[in-house]
Amino acid sequence: MSFEKFMIMNQNEAHQSSEVVEMLINVGHIVSLKPIRMATTDQKVVEGYWLRLSNGKKYKAVQVPKSLKLKLEEDMPAPTFVTESQYEEQLQ
Repeated sequence: MSFEKFMIMNQNEAHQSSEVVEMLINVGHIVSLKPIRMATTDQKVVEGYWLRLSNGKKYKAVQVPKSLKLKLEEDMPAPTFVTESQYEEQLQ
């Protein structure tokens, strides 16, 4: 197990407030991490991350470990597109 510290935004609908709390999360259980923009209860927009775990729980994080940020910034290789003739050849 590899725990990393995340800063999670908790929104309390009853009190119409939000707070940021520290949470240790096992990074081996992260299914997806997506950059998002979040609105706070005082109408501010915050850059953050949508975090989904293997147990189905979802969190809005305002800070994630640097190692995960770097993975999001990696360049991906260009996609390879198949021409129509190549597609037809594969069908035969």
